[in-house]
Amino acid sequence: MRLPRYWPSVLAILIATAANMAHAEETGELRVQLSPVRQTVLSSELAGKLTELTVKEGDSFKEGQRLAGFDCSVQRAQLTRSEAAQRGAQKKLDVAKRLDALESISQAEVAQAQADLAVAQAESGVGRAMLKRCNLDAPFAGRVSQRMAQRYQHVAEGTELLAIYDDSAYQLELIVPSAWMAWLKPGVDFKVRLDETSQDYPAQIERLGAAIDPLSQSLKVFARITGDTAGLLPGMSGVALLQAPGAGS
Repeated sequence: MRLPRYWPSVLAILIATAANMAHAEETGELRVQLSPVRQTVLSSELAGKLTELTVKEGDSFKEGQRLAGFDCSVQRAQLTRSEAAQRGAQKKLDVAKRLDALESISQAEVAQAQADLAVAQAESGVGRAMLKRCNLDAPFAGRVSQRMAQRYQHVAEGTELLAIYDDSAYQLELIVPSAWMAWLKPGVDFKVRLDETSQDYPAQIERLGAAIDPLSQSLKVFARITGDTAGLLPGMSGVALLQAPGAGS
């Protein structure tokens, strides 16, 4: 039987994972990677020219701060027009109601005036909703990890503009031996030493993965740094210092 060409790579990964699991069971040390709890990519909600792009890569921002803005002169003109049409429809309905009180107009004409006003109100609502898309505000406080567009650039709807993350909370991802499920539960405290800072940070297990890898007999675990996160960056890595209860005795 001929093995696939990628099989040596898969085998190497499995051997490395197994070696890491054996080392972890002996020493309680596991490699971890840092990632933000909240991160997202902000995209344009309409097609047009970017008139504002207020942040650059690495910049910090506050929740609700305007990050980008579009030239929406056309949308504003359309809203002005629809609001004028709404006012006109309201006046026509007012006249129709007065005539109806005098029995000088049919019920069908009154109903038509009401329908015309409803349509005008809906069009004004659409215009206001479109105008809200002209500004892109920060959904949370954080930092810019990547900027994918430039000011004055014409972009299509759905174009990715900024990748952002919340720098106030980070999670740790680590792979542990599946046998550790007997004692490793959410709420377990431990220390993590990051390579980039050479410092230890307090952390706590938040949740366990939903499936065990049958080949490596390992499980993904998610934890959270509970201490000061100042100076930390996504992508940092290090070692989690975890030991089963009674392992050091």
